[in-house]
Amino acid sequence: MDLSRRTLLLGVPTVAATALITPSAAAAPPHQSPIHIRSRTAVPAPHLPALEVDYPRHVDLRVHYVRKDEDDPAGCSVRGREEVVEAEVPEGAAGIRIGDRRFELLQLHFHTPAEHHLDGRRFPVEQHYVHRGPDGETLVLALLLTPGGRGGSVQDAVLGGLPEECGPEREVTGDLAASLPRDLSTFRYQGSLTTDPYSEPVSWLVLPRPQEVATASVEGYRALFPDGDARRTQPLNGRVVQYRRQ
Repeated sequence: MDLSRRTLLLGVPTVAATALITPSAAAAPPHQSPIHIRSRTAVPAPHLPALEVDYPRHVDLRVHYVRKDEDDPAGCSVRGREEVVEAEVPEGAAGIRIGDRRFELLQLHFHTPAEHHLDGRRFPVEQHYVHRGPDGETLVLALLLTPGGRGGSVQDAVLGGLPEECGPEREVTGDLAASLPRDLSTFRYQGSLTTDPYSEPVSWLVLPRPQEVATASVEGYRALFPDGDARRTQPLNGRVVQYRRQ
């Protein structure tokens, strides 16, 4: 993606984006994720393209536990902070559009507590929809989850029967289209993966309106990771967070 296109789609300032993609990037401050988002300092960006979601009503997901047990390579007893429960999406089944570019949904996974902080608040669970762009770029749509839902969501389908660290893969069916809130306003910034190798750049779209899921789903995931599986927030290092109301 050329620099002007990336700036247009995601609201990344030209100077910051240049530091990410030019040879001098090694000397630039790291642009890591997650971050603490403060709505009062986010820059309104109504000119940015809207988020268009193309998620199906019915999709089969393959759910498995992703292990990264460096301290326990032969066993299944350590719940590492960089481990997650991941649901793989069939190729070509779902995606989003921003402007004239489509990003294919590869998988979704969860972190507890939420990795991004919003105005001083930290939600119990954060869900990441990981997408790949036409040029191989990574875009993550982040959704904050809170208890109180009546159940039946795709999140509940995945979290309702969590696989153990060395347990078998599960297959579940869910409604991806209903997994997002109606309000698709987003905070947009340029960052990184939140697990090793923390690669940059990753384009982040963070939905500020949380989605309610069943209380048992939240409690079940937190019980699976009693010490959490979230990375601490990282410094902005000059980045500007933009807000696209929708």
